[in-house]
Amino acid sequence: MSLGERLKNLRDDKEISIQELATNTKISANKIYNFEINNEKPNIFQLDKLAQFYKVSLSDIVNKEEVEKELKIRSWIANLLFIPAIFSFEFMNKNIYISIFIIAIMYVIGFYSTHFGKMTKIMEQIHFENPLVSIIKKYLNRRRSYIISFTIFALGIIMAIINYKTSFGFGILIALFGFFCVLASLMVWDSNKS
Repeated sequence: MSLGERLKNLRDDKEISIQELATNTKISANKIYNFEINNEKPNIFQLDKLAQFYKVSLSDIVNKEEVEKELKIRSWIANLLFIPAIFSFEFMNKNIYISIFIIAIMYVIGFYSTHFGKMTKIMEQIHFENPLVSIIKKYLNRRRSYIISFTIFALGIIMAIINYKTSFGFGILIALFGFFCVLASLMVWDSNKS
């Protein structure tokens, strides 16, 4: 059964019109119609709105495989947003407005791609693992992960202290990256321990 057929069956079971569904979910009636006839594929956040309206689990509507590509793309966008921050520090000494602009764009893209963190909850519902977490688990163990994270953190602090006139900002950025690596290690290895 296709995704569109499942969505139509859910709506038919609830005995509501497309217009009623559109009003309650804030998804246009035209889009819902196109979803149901498989002319258009809903994004993961639209599927989540539909699941909440129908009071069913997201996994009852969609298979992980049907949204895996979208979730991977959104995850990688969120994971790689630290790269513009590195370049923004390069502009900090030359033009602070360019640096602020780059950081603002980075946050807008991050918030848009994850819908203010909503994506994490959605990923848990359909048992999808962030691709970066999968890579960390594949190539690192708990001990190595913490050693690398704390090393990056310490190197950033050392760089900021030793060359505070020329590379303080970059050192702080490296230290922040190390700090976030430590947090990521905590989430990957220790978040489910009781």
